[in-house]
Amino acid sequence: MPATPHPAEGHAAADEAAALERQMDELGLSPAERLFLRTLHQTERQINDAFDEAQQSRRPAQQQVSRVYKQVSRPD
Repeated sequence: MPATPHPAEGHAAADEAAALERQMDELGLSPAERLFLRTLHQTERQINDAFDEAQQSRRPAQQQVSRVYKQVSRPD
């Protein structure tokens, strides 16, 4: 189970998501392009979190990133 983010991290993520939405609006992206970029952005965040978690827990990063890839490729 993923750790609950610190409230400040939640605000940063919300600000980042809002900035992404503004950029997509400015570029006039299609709904399909927007969905792709949102998914890509979320996946990137999950991979970065997996690396951070691996570093903190001293588990191999490969194991953590592999877990994220499995979640992304086979969502529940």
